[in-house]
Amino acid sequence: MRRWKILCASAVALLMQLVPRLVLAGGEGLDTPEALERKVPLEGLSGINLFFARAYNENLWLYAIYCTVLMAVVGVVIAFGTDIILKAMGMEVEKIEHKE
Repeated sequence: MRRWKILCASAVALLMQLVPRLVLAGGEGLDTPEALERKVPLEGLSGINLFFARAYNENLWLYAIYCTVLMAVVGVVIAFGTDIILKAMGMEVEKIEHKE
């Protein structure tokens, strides 16, 4: 009985692989678009705005890393700030012990 279920599940999985071909979903499609070469104008920028604009223009991978790290830092700052505010209001903000 178990082998029969495995065989049926395998047959269904194989048939589901054929469905896109049956409905002609794998057609020619559109042409590949050209690469987007968008640059941020740097005139009039200074400080942190210039730093991020230059990073965006020169290296998108580095810009993505900067943004990811910055979002993590902002999240930690918000969490600790909320923690301090709630403690000042007299609410308990400690870890909750989960019992199952």
